[in-house]
Amino acid sequence: MVDPTLLENNFNEYYEVAEYALEYSKYNAAATLFYKALIELCDMELAKRIGKIGKNHKDRFDLLREHFPELHRRASKMFKYYRDSYDIPLTKDTVLKIKQVVEFAKEVVFD
Repeated sequence: MVDPTLLENNFNEYYEVAEYALEYSKYNAAATLFYKALIELCDMELAKRIGKIGKNHKDRFDLLREHFPELHRRASKMFKYYRDSYDIPLTKDTVLKIKQVVEFAKEVVFD
């Protein structure tokens, strides 16, 4: 079983540093970190509701699709931007799209 405190601590760290990167126009770093924050939230919800998390992105998305379709739909759309952050310059608008999904996931997890 995954330690929920570790997941929440990771989420907080990724989110805080993503906000910093966004503030300083480091858009690729911000996108990567917001996406990692999103994944921590997904893992928190999976751990809380079904007692397990995926070992990798595929496993995680399969579990989300089965148990939390709306969270899956939104998170899986952001995966492309996460991958793009390694290869192309991202824009502030793209980062804000990812952040918006993070805010949705926060509402789901911390309801």
